[in-house]
Amino acid sequence: MRRDQSSRPGVPTGSLVRGDRRLLAIASAAGCLALYGGWRLFWFLTDDAFIAFRYVSNAHLGYGYVWNAPPFLPVEGYTSFLWTVLLDVVWRITGVEPPDSANWLSLLFACGTLTLSGRLLLRLDWSDRLRPRRAVFLALMFAYLLLNRTFLAWSSSGLETALFNFLVLLWASALLFAPATARRLALAGSAAAALALTRPDGLLYCAVTAAAVF
Repeated sequence: MRRDQSSRPGVPTGSLVRGDRRLLAIASAAGCLALYGGWRLFWFLTDDAFIAFRYVSNAHLGYGYVWNAPPFLPVEGYTSFLWTVLLDVVWRITGVEPPDSANWLSLLFACGTLTLSGRLLLRLDWSDRLRPRRAVFLALMFAYLLLNRTFLAWSSSGLETALFNFLVLLWASALLFAPATARRLALAGSAAAALALTRPDGLLYCAVTAAAVF
């Protein structure tokens, strides 16, 4: 007799119950506050971020995403198209220039990563013995992330790192938790496409998603 996959321990289950949603909301709010403190402590803006800033600036001057303005030949040299476009859109809508908006955007995506991590943890198929201790495991995972200097440092930087991390978890969440229908592939495919537009290595996720389709 074929055993249902959801009955196996450790396999993700469906939507969160009300108690878990409340637990995740409280833990995420506290975690994001702590993350803000770590973000300020390790805040930095790396030189490489100004590559994207220059492309965005030239776009605002009417030259498009090019390194040099005319009469020089246009050169495309950025590796994170989605991050460049996002900085451009934020500047056009809010008037906040990339050097001022980039790290705030990174903080938002880092908060999203924290929350998605908690959601992935709570949606596991817990055994009866461990289910009452879900809050303890959630607290331990959040503590591990929030005490990780690498995670805190790259929640700023001005680069697309926090965006890429968030999209990886979004992609994993789509493949693991979405119903086994076309909706799952659409969600995973959209996340994979966004990953490929964020970094060249995001193309690997497109390949895995294509394999999942077949």
